[in-house]
Amino acid sequence: MSLNSFLAKLGETINAKLATINTGNATTQPVGNFSIDASIFAGADIDTFMGKIESGLNIEGSDSIFYQSIKSAGAEDVFEYLDEDGNGIIDDNEIKGMSSVDGDEEDISSYDLSYMLNSLAYSKILDNFDALVEAGKIDVQESNRAAMESYSANIGGSNYKNYGSQTANGSTISSQEEYSTKERLENIENKEIPELEEKRQEVIDTAQSEIDAKNEELDKVIEDNKEKLGQLGEDYSDKQNEIQECDKNISEYSAQISEAESQKHTCESEKAGLESELASLDTNTDDEEVNAANQERKNEIEARISELEKEIEELDKTIEETKAAKAEEEELKAQKEEELAQIQEEIEKQNPEIAKQMQEIKEAITQIETQRDEDVAEIDEQIRAKREEAIECQKEIGERTGKAESITGSKVVQDALALAMGELEKGVYELTGNNDGAEIAKYRNGVANNQPWCASFVSWLYGAGQNSDNAGTFGYDASVSGIMNDAKAAGYYSEKGSYTPQAGDIMIQKNNGSSHTGIIVSVDADGTIHTIEGNSSDRVQERTYKPGSSGYSDISGYVRMGEWLSE
Repeated sequence: MSLNSFLAKLGETINAKLATINTGNATTQPVGNFSIDASIFAGADIDTFMGKIESGLNIEGSDSIFYQSIKSAGAEDVFEYLDEDGNGIIDDNEIKGMSSVDGDEEDISSYDLSYMLNSLAYSKILDNFDALVEAGKIDVQESNRAAMESYSANIGGSNYKNYGSQTANGSTISSQEEYSTKERLENIENKEIPELEEKRQEVIDTAQSEIDAKNEELDKVIEDNKEKLGQLGEDYSDKQNEIQECDKNISEYSAQISEAESQKHTCESEKAGLESELASLDTNTDDEEVNAANQERKNEIEARISELEKEIEELDKTIEETKAAKAEEEELKAQKEEELAQIQEEIEKQNPEIAKQMQEIKEAITQIETQRDEDVAEIDEQIRAKREEAIECQKEIGERTGKAESITGSKVVQDALALAMGELEKGVYELTGNNDGAEIAKYRNGVANNQPWCASFVSWLYGAGQNSDNAGTFGYDASVSGIMNDAKAAGYYSEKGSYTPQAGDIMIQKNNGSSHTGIIVSVDADGTIHTIEGNSSDRVQERTYKPGSSGYSDISGYVRMGEWLSE
């Protein structure tokens, strides 16, 4: 099967799955802001689940979007996806899985639903992919690339999430994540790290339960042979109890170290973001107001960094002291184990059969402890890597914040950027996926005409959002072409490649047969462009365009707003 044939086959499956979801494009991104009580699905079987979805369709308000999205995606398929263990019941762990993408296990948010439906669609792609490879109809390497490209084109566009997954034949499809750095940071901090910490504790607790059970076996052997062992049995039990007390203390010290290291990471992460912001702030611009504001912000940041450094220093001291106490306890445990071994030798001389039973149990305990320590060390390494990734995210956010705060040339540009960031923080969604909603109408100066609104959004940022129609520039325009043509007429439009865009400029996309626009919030040294856009997957969204990506190729040019408004 050729690459094109494979894509066509895969596209049929995807489109059949998503055709009924009215979101304005091919993604499964839900619209609106809502939060559904996750507990309503506790213990639900397929009939109960279907009944709740049907009942929810009659609910008025934005919550009904949740039920509409589930029904459109196929309620039976969604139930099968949620019922991971296949027992026909959605249990507590499965509810937790569906509701905790955003870090909150109590409710199912629009963010949780977005992840769920995108993952469901992606699983369909993987099923097709594995079937075709297993049947020998397509080469593994070709299909791996094709499936990833098809997911990008048909499900997530240029802003798809990273739902990389391993397929049945062992190959891996890993998508390039291009969603907002802030979302990535929140996912790491609120979901991925807590899940790893929980997994770490589960490993420790499970091992401890197994060790306790083995110690009970050991106690029973000693009790059953009390007369034969005599004083040696009592000495062995006493020494074993002392070792268990050492284990308890070591475990408590480990928990204290883990908690302190978590607190230290929180401080280091905040500090990294602030340091990047501080380094990016410019107090020597052409705008005295910007200089004064940035100097004030610098003073605030420096004061906070000083506080964080003291907190980190105190936490480092606590960690070192606790590690020292733990090491002493481990040394004491080793000493007591040597004493226990001596008692074991005496028992072996007098009662070899009993000693053999006791030794087998002790070896089993040692194996459990060794496996526990290896598993914990592996998870600790994963946590460390996630913390480093979170700090890198904080640095990027801080740098971009500082650059945005240092924009020169026009206060209107700075205000437009602030407005864009404010709308992003609000999480503006369309109401039903039809270019509608009160916020969307606001961008159109109160007109709800159900038309695409990306151009209206940037017009609002530079016009009505600032209580100005900017008559000297392009005024209000709901058309990407209108904005571009007005900028060309005024002499402030540059083709891509002829100009390095700046924060506050308007990005124009007209190279893909359709039109789109957004405000640029920052540009990296390698040419990567970061924007905030309206009508991006039915919401106000932060986007990233790396040179060479399909989204970057669609950019045709830029409106030089800083220059235009400074005239």
